[in-house]
Amino acid sequence: MKKQDGCEEEKGSGPMSKESGKPNASSEAARVRLTLDLSQRLNAIVDRIAAENESSKADVLRFAIEFLGAATDAKKAGMHVGAWKDDDGNRREREFVGI
Repeated sequence: MKKQDGCEEEKGSGPMSKESGKPNASSEAARVRLTLDLSQRLNAIVDRIAAENESSKADVLRFAIEFLGAATDAKKAGMHVGAWKDDDGNRREREFVGI
């Protein structure tokens, strides 16, 4: 069903279960369908991540949105968002800025 904002709603299940990789039965029944234009570079990144994780491009984008939401909430709570690696007693850190 097409809504006023141009998005379409479709019946289906929500986010995937971490254990089984299958849709959760308790998720929202209605979904919104989006059309997305990506540069060739971003499309290649999404393709690579999907292949490396044996998932779909849609799942990669859903996860990215959830991840950015969590990172934004952490930043608002005064936390640093980043990654680190301890390598032979040396700690390498990378902070994600712009969130």
